[in-house]
Amino acid sequence: MMRKIALEEAVAVPGQRDLVPGGRSSFEYQAMTPVYDQLVDITGERLRHMDAGGIAVSVLSVTAPGAQGIPADRDAVGLVTGWNDYLAAAADGHADRFACFAALPMRDPDAAVRELRRCVGELGFAGALVNGYDDGVGSGPLYYDAPAYLPFWQCAEELGVPVYLHPRSVGPDRVTTYRGYPQLNGAAWGFHVETAEHILRLILSGLFDRCPRLQVVIGHMGEFLPWWSWRLDHRLSRDPGEKLPLARSVTGYLRENVFITTSGYFDTPALVLSVDVLGAERVLYSVDYPYESCEEAATWFDKLNLPEDVHEKIAYSNAAQLLRLDRS
Repeated sequence: MMRKIALEEAVAVPGQRDLVPGGRSSFEYQAMTPVYDQLVDITGERLRHMDAGGIAVSVLSVTAPGAQGIPADRDAVGLVTGWNDYLAAAADGHADRFACFAALPMRDPDAAVRELRRCVGELGFAGALVNGYDDGVGSGPLYYDAPAYLPFWQCAEELGVPVYLHPRSVGPDRVTTYRGYPQLNGAAWGFHVETAEHILRLILSGLFDRCPRLQVVIGHMGEFLPWWSWRLDHRLSRDPGEKLPLARSVTGYLRENVFITTSGYFDTPALVLSVDVLGAERVLYSVDYPYESCEEAATWFDKLNLPEDVHEKIAYSNAAQLLRLDRS
């Protein structure tokens, strides 16, 4: 069995579920419920599943909606600080098996910078994971292409740590074409459209020209983008009024500034296409535990007919280099 690092592995911290917007009726609350015991467990059953799936290191992060869904009347900064301390303490006794991504209070960009610096500098975290747009405080969803977030991205670039942009479901007050089909709001479709569009906002805003060494990670085999990058470049280069003064094509930014993971997407043709479009150096193994099975992911991945060096890069060494993990 191949040795692996997994980057999208979720934890529920104490009290978090009670803060989910919309409460028990929301998609995000309901998604947690069947696997809640596994989400709150860190050093018991989780480790057994890691061993069964050949996972040497899991990078822990607070499950969606995380800090991005904290209600406006709660102290997001104080809560998130406590959540990160909890993750650090839980992982501390198994430093050889766990790393952590920081949760961040993105509705306050300055506080997000301070917490990222604290988590990386004091707690030794490998980077951060943010659960898509932030609900904001009466302002509607906040996306991180806004100018106020440039210092945050500059901080991540300076620290040399990646930011994982994880999906969350489309909010109930958002105008979509999903009415009457609630299944489209979540992990089957809306998750991925939402995240792909967020990444495109970052690219088209010129963020990666301003922060050329910044690295962002997205899951689920690239949230549609490896399939659609050619079409994006084709039309953006031709359609009147759509050309932007950017240094690269969309595909170019994906190849230089974005990593994708296999989380929850155990499909061989999709992996082959992603490697072809982005390069093997841009693909990372992940499971999406406990929403997905470590054993199912490993059974698929270990049997892939890939060149040995490509197989190993995706399984372990790409992530070890990106996260600066030396667990040999």
